[in-house]
Amino acid sequence: MPSHVKRIAVIGAGPSGLAATKYLLAEKTFSRIIIFEQRGSVGGVWDFTPPSPTRNGLVNGISTKSPPSKAIDVVTANLPEFNTPMYEGLEANLPHTLMQFSDTPFSEGTQLFPTRENVMSYLQAYATDLMPMIKLNHQVVDVKPLGGDEYSEWEVKVRDLVQSDDKVEIFDAIVVANGHCDWPLLPDVEGLDTWSRMLPESLQHSVSYKNAKAYQDKIQKSPYHTNQPTTRDHPALVSLSPEKRTARFADGSIECDIDMIILCTGYAYCFPFLTSADPKINDQGIHALHPYQRIFDLKHPNLAFIETPEMIVPFPLAEAQAAVVARVWSGRLDLPSYEEMQKWCENMIRQQGAGRGFHALQPPSDLDYMKEMYNWSSKAKIMTSSNNIPVGKMPKYWDAEACWIRMAAAEMKKAFNARGEERSKVTNFEELGFRYKRN
Repeated sequence: MPSHVKRIAVIGAGPSGLAATKYLLAEKTFSRIIIFEQRGSVGGVWDFTPPSPTRNGLVNGISTKSPPSKAIDVVTANLPEFNTPMYEGLEANLPHTLMQFSDTPFSEGTQLFPTRENVMSYLQAYATDLMPMIKLNHQVVDVKPLGGDEYSEWEVKVRDLVQSDDKVEIFDAIVVANGHCDWPLLPDVEGLDTWSRMLPESLQHSVSYKNAKAYQDKIQKSPYHTNQPTTRDHPALVSLSPEKRTARFADGSIECDIDMIILCTGYAYCFPFLTSADPKINDQGIHALHPYQRIFDLKHPNLAFIETPEMIVPFPLAEAQAAVVARVWSGRLDLPSYEEMQKWCENMIRQQGAGRGFHALQPPSDLDYMKEMYNWSSKAKIMTSSNNIPVGKMPKYWDAEACWIRMAAAEMKKAFNARGEERSKVTNFEELGFRYKRN
């Protein structure tokens, strides 16, 4: 990577964008780093957006007298601007000792699986020293390479959402950290669109779920208050019949008298600002995105993606990737040749598929990946700043105890939930009966 990278645009001030910026700053070589965030605050997916007001005769802002024809239109109608899937009462699914950034612990006394408010406060504090370089209410609408060279400059068109005007700036490199939890991914199920046309008031995606008030008369107890929640497991959903309000599953079983369908089917990756750089990525999202080591664009290695992998420990993984990006762009770490990077991508596609599977790092694969990124970062050339202090930041080192916590996290969460209202007093996993056995 040529050492001309001096001006860097970071898209998104969520956890991954904040982490990337801190690692870039630690190199002490870049002249300008700007974070563009379209929302009015930092935090990304953890920035709670209140529910939209409902009105008589409307569901998600749609008139039930003449509903749209597609399920995607029903579940996304009248979403708040820059909506996030945060909901009231949400708690993290990882212990805070595991999910925290390597150099910033959560506040003492934080419950073991922190609330969304805990995490949002944590991220705001983490971003404090970065605020001078964050442009809030600034939406990146287009990112265009200037010229055919693999290390060409980038023209970035940014919209000031307060002043309602556009501005074009030039950068040497781009960090894409815009997240992937704001647009719903819907299943290919027979009858879903028909259901949305006939019964739009009974179809929702988790992207718009904010609280359980609408279901108070339909849910007997919360899973937090009983060891036997009123749920049944089924295999894959095969078809829906709105006329009968039934759902049929792969084993032939049928659920009847359905009042509401909540689709918790995940989210689509959206990169609308990359149309000029690679139309396929905008059109196909994650299915067209196959960066080297899940980070570097093959055609333009000065375009980096942070935290596209799924089933991971997000904050530390963002740090592990950011450490590599910062070292490559500062010239302290070399990338392989284009042919070698392409071969790596082709091997991954053969092993894991070209779609979402390419980005799947189900544990312990996420641990192996973070260890690999740590080891790669550690091979960087040693350089010192003007006061003779080595530059750069190293991400978390995943020792045996940290890996054990990662693999035990799901069972810890079950034990934590079983405490009911008392769970808020639990601050470490030992209180739940978990012990790490040191050799």
